Amino acid sequence: MADVRILKWNEIERRPLPATEESAGWMKRIIYPPHVTTKGTFMGVAEVNPGYSPHRWHTHTSDKAEGYEVEYPKDFEEFYYIVRGTGVVQWKDEKGEVREEKVGAGDTAFFPVGVPEHQIFNNGTEKMVIVFGGSPTARVILKK
Repeated sequence: MADVRILKWNEIERRPLPATEESAGWMKRIIYPPHVTTKGTFMGVAEVNPGYSPHRWHTHTSDKAEGYEVEYPKDFEEFYYIVRGTGVVQWKDEKGEVREEKVGAGDTAFFPVGVPEHQIFNNGTEKMVIVFGGSPTARVILKK
């Protein structure tokens, strides 16, 4: 039988948001190796300052930038639940045109398998707090 894991907030490392300047905000990958061994689910929290995105324009194939690389599984799905603040979810349609929809506290953005290039962006005046997660876990390689 598997044991329950309790993950303490103050024991999870806070990191700068990927591929942004340090003033953009921070994230904590919580249900994620090495904190837990999971068969697929992942979850974290991000705080994003106005004028920034927790993860720049990207697709769910692979993503490389200074300081990190992400390898996504073929059947990757992701969500963002907005706890506090406002912003816009932006994505590119089949023609490459940018579409967007406003989001705020209590809203959830779901990115299914095969979603086009996208991002969520804090265009508000206060910090945006986002819980993110999905399945299966992408492989994140941090480079120092």
